[in-house]
Amino acid sequence: MDSLKLNLVQKAAFSLIQQDLQYIYTVIKYIKPHESNYIPSMLPYLGVVIDGAEDWVKAINNSSKCKLQIPLFKESESVFYEQIRNSIKMWNQDYDKIYKLLKNAYHKSDEYFGSVCNPIAKAVHLYDIYGMDTINGAICGNTILCQYYSPFFSYTGNNGEYIKSMTEIGGQYIRLFNSISEYTVNNDFKLDVQDYGGFVKSPVGNRFSDKFVLVSIICQINFLLYGVEQWIKEEIPTKLRFGYILYFYLINVVEQINTKLGITLKIDTKWKSDRFRNAMAHYKLGIVLKEDELINSDVMFGLTRKLLGEDYLIVKKSIYKELKGLAKQIGEYLELPKRMVYLQ
Repeated sequence: MDSLKLNLVQKAAFSLIQQDLQYIYTVIKYIKPHESNYIPSMLPYLGVVIDGAEDWVKAINNSSKCKLQIPLFKESESVFYEQIRNSIKMWNQDYDKIYKLLKNAYHKSDEYFGSVCNPIAKAVHLYDIYGMDTINGAICGNTILCQYYSPFFSYTGNNGEYIKSMTEIGGQYIRLFNSISEYTVNNDFKLDVQDYGGFVKSPVGNRFSDKFVLVSIICQINFLLYGVEQWIKEEIPTKLRFGYILYFYLINVVEQINTKLGITLKIDTKWKSDRFRNAMAHYKLGIVLKEDELINSDVMFGLTRKLLGEDYLIVKKSIYKELKGLAKQIGEYLELPKRMVYLQ
């Protein structure tokens, strides 16, 4: 990196990418793919990191005589990362479209598992439709969401091998950005999966409805709250980056949910900023910060101070407070056991 003579703002962006890649390395080190759906649940965030890093590398190489010796996407990789990155914008769509997308994925799952069970089980609908992931009992993902995150998904294909082949370039980025060290994780957190639809009835009913959409919001919030924010012990910019993106897009859909269902879910919009989302989500510090505005002691180098008027920790805690509060409101509306909605 030193041979490129990066300016201070570019070095700060490099550091943000490096730390995000270190989160991915930590996942690789600690998460066992066959024990949970953690990795499918993180695909949108994997897309944000790797696609954003590749964009940053291209921008640096286009503006410097000395080039970063880091590979760029092949066409197939470009398609893959665009797909999974775009899935993070799920809640930025109209609620009716979100409803239809999840309903379609739910019915595909129902049809597939109904087709592979015995005729008697199918006749009385005693087969599982989907799985719900938990961390110490709190729901943090489901297989219907995972299907949405994976446009390439096939019930009969080898999805794991495909993902593995597409993420090899991510491994190269981890090495080339020198992110080969894991963060400290909370070993008290235990991942588990509970299947629903057969003998164990879904907590929101075995027929698809608005309730399933709402419980999926809880899943996404808790994946970040417990699977990233509280799972990793170090304070890293990845936590705010991921949490803010979800917060930003959920604002779009909460009002629509309230209108359709006649309820009053609340989320404070005071932190919403298009400029902050764009600069943070794409590692574009240079469009906001000048070298003399960098705060090296701040996790995000002063980005939150410049655009949101507060230090990183204040913003991060506020964002997760809003997300957790929204999850609790939804849990109360759905009358879910508290232990499913948040850790006691």
